[in-house]
Amino acid sequence: MLKNYKAVFFDVGGTLLRVHPSVGDVYATHARDFGFTGSADDLNREFRQEWTHMGGMESLGQKKGLAVERAFWKELVRRVFASHGGLNDFDRYFDHIYDVFRSQESWRVFEDVTESGLLDQLQNNGTVLGVVSNWDSRLPEILKNTGLAPYFNFILASTVVGSAKPDAAIFKEALQRAGVAPEQACHIGDEPATDIEGARNVGIHSILIDRKGHHNGTAVTKVGSFHELV
Repeated sequence: MLKNYKAVFFDVGGTLLRVHPSVGDVYATHARDFGFTGSADDLNREFRQEWTHMGGMESLGQKKGLAVERAFWKELVRRVFASHGGLNDFDRYFDHIYDVFRSQESWRVFEDVTESGLLDQLQNNGTVLGVVSNWDSRLPEILKNTGLAPYFNFILASTVVGSAKPDAAIFKEALQRAGVAPEQACHIGDEPATDIEGARNVGIHSILIDRKGHHNGTAVTKVGSFHELV
C-alpha cells in the first residue's frame, strides 16, 4: 500500500504511541503526594471532557513556543483537578507531571507498529519518513526515549513549527523537508479531521488508522492495524 510513495508521514498520539497505563493513571499516581484522593477513572473522564472543551492542541493553531505549550497544558491539568478541589502546591505538581510525560515509562509503542516491521521496511526501502504531529517541544525526546526517533528523517511538532493540523503549513513544511511533491507523499494518522482532511487539503494522500473501528462508514482509505500496511 505504501511502496509507491517517496515519503510517508506519521501522526504520533493514537497512531504510533499511547499513554501507559492511561492519562488518569499517570496523573493520579503522581498526585497522591499533593492531596489527591480520587480515582484514575475520574481523572480520565475529566481529561477527555476538558480536552474536548479546550479543543485539543489544534486549538493553538499557529501559536508556537515553550510558553504557549506550557500554558495550554497547565490550564488543562488545572481544569482536570478543579472538580476534585485542586491540589496542594499545584505549580510544583505541574512542573513535575510535565517532565513525567517525557519518560519512556509514560508511553507505549502500539504493538502492531513494532510487530509489523513497517518502519524498518520503509526505512530499508529508502522512503523518507517524517513525523507530523499536534504536539509540543517534548516530542523528539519522547520519540527518542521510546526507541522510535532513529526511524525518522525529521520530527515536526505543532508548537515548534507554529502550525497545528489541519492547518496546511505543517504539512507543507513536511513536504519541503522530504523534498517531494504532495502526490509522492502519504500521511498516516488516527483523526479524520486533523490527519486525513488536513493532508488531503494540500494534496497529500492519507490513510486512517482505526484500531477500534470507531470510524465505520468514513469515506477514506482505512486500516485497522499496521500489519495491513506491510
